Amino acid sequence: MGTKMETFFGQNWSFPSPLRLQGRDSCCVPLVWSAVHSLPNLTVLSLSGCSKVTDEGVEMIAENLHMLRCLDLSWCPRVTDAALECIACDLNQLEELTLDRCVHITDIGVGYISTMLSLSALFLRWCSQVRDFGLQHLCGMRNLQVLSLAGCPQLTSSGLSSLIQLRHLQELELTNCPGASQELFEYLREHLPRCLVIE
Repeated sequence: MGTKMETFFGQNWSFPSPLRLQGRDSCCVPLVWSAVHSLPNLTVLSLSGCSKVTDEGVEMIAENLHMLRCLDLSWCPRVTDAALECIACDLNQLEELTLDRCVHITDIGVGYISTMLSLSALFLRWCSQVRDFGLQHLCGMRNLQVLSLAGCPQLTSSGLSSLIQLRHLQELELTNCPGASQELFEYLREHLPRCLVIE
C-alpha cells in the first residue's frame, strides 16, 4: 500500500516544491504529517486556510523541515505565539513568513520572529493583537526587506514611525492601518527613500 503522499499526488509523483495545501481541512493534517516525514528537503510550504493546523502541528513542521525557506500560515486561526517560538528556534533558513489573519499572534510572538536573522519578508496583515511594542522588536531585524502590517488596528503613528530603523526595507505595506496618517507616510518616505511605502 502506498504512502499518503502517493495517494494524494499519485504513485509516480515528483517532488512537490512548493507544496500548497490551502483550505484542504479534510486532508490537511494527515498530508502535513506525511510531508514532514516524506519530504525533509521541502523548501516551500503553504497551509493557508487550513484551520485545523495547531501549534503542535507547526512544532512538528519546524522540528523536521529544516530546509524550509518559505512558510505560509495565513488564515490558520489556531496558530499562536507558541508556534512562532518553534519556528524561530528551528527554521534557521526561513526567508519568508506569512501570518496574515493569525488573530492570536501578539507582541510576544513578534519578539520570537525578530530573532530570525535569515528572514527577509514578513507578512502580518490583519493581525489584530500586534501593538507598537511588537514593532520595537521588528526594528532589530536588519535583513528585513519586505514588511506588511496592513489592517493591523492597534498600531499607532508613533510606533509605525520607528520602522525607519529598518534601513534595508524595500517594501512596506500599511494599507487600512488606522494609525497611519499622510504625515506618517511622508515621514517614512523621507527617511526610507529606497522603500516603496504602500498606503
